[in-house]
Amino acid sequence: MPGHSLEATQIDHKELKSLSERYGRPLCRHFCIETDAYMREYRGQKDPDRRGEVVFAIRQVNGEILLHTKHRYVTPIYRLPTGGIERDELVEDALYREIAEETGQEVELRRFLGVLDCNFVSNGSGIPFVSYIFYLDSLSEELCPTDTEEVSGYRTVPVEELCTVAQSLRALDLERSCWGLWRSLAHDLVYNALMGCAEP
Repeated sequence: MPGHSLEATQIDHKELKSLSERYGRPLCRHFCIETDAYMREYRGQKDPDRRGEVVFAIRQVNGEILLHTKHRYVTPIYRLPTGGIERDELVEDALYREIAEETGQEVELRRFLGVLDCNFVSNGSGIPFVSYIFYLDSLSEELCPTDTEEVSGYRTVPVEELCTVAQSLRALDLERSCWGLWRSLAHDLVYNALMGCAEP
C-alpha cells in the first residue's frame, strides 16, 4: 500500500487556488509509492516535457462514467482517461485538449474533484508527480477521439462501480501491480467524492 508523504511537489499553488475558486475545493491526497521495475521505467524518472496529468471522469448521457482502454495493454484494462500536462500548459487547457484527443466529446466541467500528489520512490530518491482530477458532463453521445493510435475501446460504469474498478486495478498481475495500485487511487477518490463517502 502507498504511504503518505508531505514532501515538496510539482503543484502550482496559485493555479490550484484559481481552479478551486472556479470549480470547487478539491480533495488533496499525498502518497509515497515505492516503485517496481515497470514503474521505474514508466514513471520513476523525471519527464522534461510534462509537469503532471489530468484525470477526467465524464458522466455520459446514460448517467454512467466513461472508462477507456488502450492498444498497448496486453489484455483490456478499463480505467478513467488521463493525459499529460505539458510544461508550459495550463491544467485546464490540458484537460480540454486531452478530452478532445481521447473522446472527441463536447463537455461541461462540473467539479474539480481532487489532486493526487504522488512521490515515486526508487533507491532512496523520489520523483514527484501530480494528477488533477475533474468531473464533467458529456454534451454529446458520440465518441470520436482524434488520437486513435492510443485508445482502443470504451465502456461505462455507474459511479458506485468505480470502487470495483479500483479493486481490479489493484489486482493486476505482478508486472503491472505497482502501476495498477497508483491508477486505482484516482478511482477511489472519484468514488468517494461523488458518493459522499468518508475516505478510510
